[in-house]
Amino acid sequence: MLGLTEKQKAQLYSFRTCFIEYPEITEIYSIFERMRLNKSLGGEQESLLLTGETGSGKTALINNYLSKHQILTSSTFSYQPILNTRIPPKVNELSTMLQLLKDLNTQTSSRTQRNRNELALAESVVVQLKRKKTELIILNEVQELIEFSSVKDRQAIANTLKYISEEAQVSFVLVGMPYSELLAEESQWNSRLSWRRELRYFQLSKNKAHFIKVIKGLANRMGFSEPPELHKKEIAIALFSICRGEFRLLKHFLEDAMLTCFLAGRATVDLEVLAETYQLKYVQAASNLNPFLNPEGIKISELSTPTKFNPYALKEEDKIIRRRFTDALPLNLLLSKSGLKT
Repeated sequence: MLGLTEKQKAQLYSFRTCFIEYPEITEIYSIFERMRLNKSLGGEQESLLLTGETGSGKTALINNYLSKHQILTSSTFSYQPILNTRIPPKVNELSTMLQLLKDLNTQTSSRTQRNRNELALAESVVVQLKRKKTELIILNEVQELIEFSSVKDRQAIANTLKYISEEAQVSFVLVGMPYSELLAEESQWNSRLSWRRELRYFQLSKNKAHFIKVIKGLANRMGFSEPPELHKKEIAIALFSICRGEFRLLKHFLEDAMLTCFLAGRATVDLEVLAETYQLKYVQAASNLNPFLNPEGIKISELSTPTKFNPYALKEEDKIIRRRFTDALPLNLLLSKSGLKT
């Protein structure tokens, strides 16, 4: 497999699965813990709406939390303190209940479950949550409630989730794209989502130090005896110009740089390795656009407008309004208010 040693494979895997917990994420985790505590106190449970653009780190945040707090066993009879589930592709009350039961690892066959009505399924979910001592339900892809369900279906699902929360005394974390905020505008959801948080892309114009700390953390997790100096100005700016603040894109590029480093027999990821990786990934880009070879010509874009949803669009393909970035500008212009044109 490309001639990598077992040690190099392990090093790559360790980096691929590493996680950077910065203050905003620590705060979100503290809210998770608050809601789990409320479970033990009884009474009405609060819920959290967690939104973020694609690639902002929502899935990584959840997986890291699960790895630290979940009981990792597939036994039907084991406790499941955290239920990690999602809105199913077919969005309605029935399929949502079936998805919850599936992720609770129930023994009842899918055919038997499908022959039961929505209320009976919701009651089964409550029974399983109590039996498995579930303290928190993380519900992913909630933007699909907006994209693919009618108002009637959305209200039915909201009422059923309310019933489950009240009867099992468990909180929900609703996770989705930025336009999932539209859920909070509906009366069915508004009062239940007492916590709201957003995972944002990195922005040099607002918090350059935050981005530098994150890439330092990534460098230290690459496993080299000589950690890459990613925080140097010319490298940090070049990396930002590639990822435009998106954490997933940044991490994928650095994974590729590690592989380039191994195949070239280099001691660590340096400017030359990063330049070669860029040329390999963006083969159609002109050599003078390689930010690691031409630092004077680097231009920076940042996210200016997140992805939106227009329910009134006449065509289905026009409902999703793609994210927008600022114009690509030299760093000094980006950092000035006059330079932030969209």
